[in-house]
Amino acid sequence: MSKTEQALDLAIDATSTGFLNNPANYSDERSLAEETRRRLGAVLPPSSVKSVEVRESSGAAGDIPDHRRYTANYKRIDEIDRAQCEVGGPTFPFGRRERLDLAVLSDEIELIIDGGTQTFTVTDLKAAVAFKYVKNINYLRYRPDDEHSKYRDIADDISRLGEIEGDLIRRCIVYSNYDLFRREDTEEAKQHLLSLADQANATLRFVVPEPV
Repeated sequence: MSKTEQALDLAIDATSTGFLNNPANYSDERSLAEETRRRLGAVLPPSSVKSVEVRESSGAAGDIPDHRRYTANYKRIDEIDRAQCEVGGPTFPFGRRERLDLAVLSDEIELIIDGGTQTFTVTDLKAAVAFKYVKNINYLRYRPDDEHSKYRDIADDISRLGEIEGDLIRRCIVYSNYDLFRREDTEEAKQHLLSLADQANATLRFVVPEPV
């Protein structure tokens, strides 16, 4: 197991323990991703930024005709935290329509600032993580044909991880304040999601509470 994979799994373990101990501390997926990011930042060294490209229009109106003078600050950057949230870019297989909840970057990357948004390339990645917080349903049923179902929501995250080419660490972590699989008729959903994760070469983990 690589140092990156070990650090990632330990960070996910610690965040998951925090969630199970006090789920009220986590309001959404971003809060879970950010805590995991913080834990990774404490143990992994930053990535080296070998080049920065700033793409800005000069169409700003008013007394500041060109806002590139501000985003030019990015050109001074020579390193970036190894773990980042909301990572994506036009070279990703899902383009600009989706972004990864969390990514662990390579030792050295090229950074592009496009209209004020940080964009990355797939080659910048060592690990890709999707977080899903299921808090509005009691049971996870197998509903692959319902695009509004939570099953489909999770399955789509897993599929996106599988779309990313390369030798990556892929994780999908599903959190819930209910045990989603405590009924027999939910086992089908669980097994299909695990099968999808295997096909995507991703590790799928469910973090659900025990009854008290």
